[in-house]
Amino acid sequence: MPLKITRHDNGIYYVSGTVTVWRNGKPHPVEVRRSTKVRDREQADAIKRQIENEVAERNITGKEPALTFRQAAKRYVEHGGEARFLRATKDGIFELHSRFSRLAKKPVDEITQELIDDEGLKAYPNPATRRRQFHAPVIAVLRKSGVKQQFERPEDSQKRTDFFRPDQAVEMLARIMDARYPNPWAPAFVTFLFGQGSRISETLSIDGRDDISLDHRYAILRDTKSGKERMVNLCPRVIAACSTLPNLGQRGPLFLRYDGRPYAKKEDRGYRFGFWNRAVTEIGLDATVYTAHTARHSWATWFYSQTKDVVRLKAEGGWDSSEWERYVKLAAPSLGAEAIKHSFDFRQYHDFDGRNKKSANS
Repeated sequence: MPLKITRHDNGIYYVSGTVTVWRNGKPHPVEVRRSTKVRDREQADAIKRQIENEVAERNITGKEPALTFRQAAKRYVEHGGEARFLRATKDGIFELHSRFSRLAKKPVDEITQELIDDEGLKAYPNPATRRRQFHAPVIAVLRKSGVKQQFERPEDSQKRTDFFRPDQAVEMLARIMDARYPNPWAPAFVTFLFGQGSRISETLSIDGRDDISLDHRYAILRDTKSGKERMVNLCPRVIAACSTLPNLGQRGPLFLRYDGRPYAKKEDRGYRFGFWNRAVTEIGLDATVYTAHTARHSWATWFYSQTKDVVRLKAEGGWDSSEWERYVKLAAPSLGAEAIKHSFDFRQYHDFDGRNKKSANS
């Protein structure tokens, strides 16, 4: 039936009916039921004509109507896009976070730089946070939906690089091992983060049978940020810590929760490690600053301090960008020497005769 206008008890006019859309030479009826959001009959009639004109243009040009931002975000996540900042916590059901409410019903080809900037500022006053948690996901969704326009992001302020000193890392490990409810995985996991500089997701994806060998002192990181597998050389303290794990040599994730189950990543929050936050707080540091990712900063700082080897630093750290350069500037020689005292020793070894020998450069 053709579109008609009806007025509801609240005074708002609605457009309803069925329109015919042609796809591949065949007619397809599409039911329409849309609020005009107006109480004026003439305005409602104009909106009805606009809908009819959209259908006519679609049938003539073959152009499909643009997805709304909510639809585009849902499709982006379903195809593997990062959901962390886009969705609210709803198990099994996609629900766009309320901070994107002004964008939700907008067709993606109508979203402007001004709208993104205004809504981003309301959501996050801090430019760095706004850049990462609002502009970045919005632009990713728009690009995935084929929007060609180039969008600008807030200026990125100078990054602050926080890292643990070796003595702080060792004290933190002692707190974790002496916890009221200790488990064998937490100390080894934290030791691996400090000793190898791997990202959290990379570390948690290590298979206990296929991806690590203590005899040959290596681990293979397969679930990497760049998508490229890489091998890391295990330092002495990591080898000692991993040798105590009950599931070493068995299939499945090497590092497990306190109850022996694999870690699950929360889509809107990432990973959470209560034992880490408690230990950081106990040694007098701010757990919101000294996160588990800070172990990666620490490793890079200690590593360069010992080796001065930027090739190995980039390779073992898995950097394709110039991000590693920040740590070169921070690497005081005494940090590397102190790390060696605690068996965080990153100098090259050769054992062709069965013995450990430091290279001539050490």
